[in-house]
Amino acid sequence: MPASKDWSDDLGALRRFALALVRDDRFAPDDVSACRLVDRLVLQTSVISIDAGPDRRLPGRLGSFARFVALHRRHLTKLAIEDVEGRWGEGASARGGAAPARAIRALPLELREPLLLVALAGFSHADAARVLALPLPRFHERLQRAHERFASQLEAETGAATPAQRADAPHLRIIK
Repeated sequence: MPASKDWSDDLGALRRFALALVRDDRFAPDDVSACRLVDRLVLQTSVISIDAGPDRRLPGRLGSFARFVALHRRHLTKLAIEDVEGRWGEGASARGGAAPARAIRALPLELREPLLLVALAGFSHADAARVLALPLPRFHERLQRAHERFASQLEAETGAATPAQRADAPHLRIIK
């Protein structure tokens, strides 16, 4: 990790984001293997960040998150290429945990990344779009689809109406 005001805060935020991103029933069979993968990818991210030095395009925290996302995508691509029997992603089971966690795990990666960058890592929409190397309109479209799929997944699992679906709910959009 590059030097920042508080390196441990950046590392902790990256690790929380990484655990939420990697916990996917199709790719990590259990939480132990997910934690091992996160440890390995965060270590690689740290080494690359230290070796590469400061990045002018994505300084500090943004660069670290962008490097992690790239390493994670590369890891998933490698898994797909090595899958000679075509069984990759099979055996996905609904693991335990709270309904929101299961709903997030059910999202495809392209929708999970923007949602977690904004909701968990606390990035603004513009910064999260830079981390994912997406134009801002495409980022907003993916984030909107993520919100919709998350809400429908949560509603299907719990049977409860989401706040946006209640008639008495305020209809305000919060934009960072």
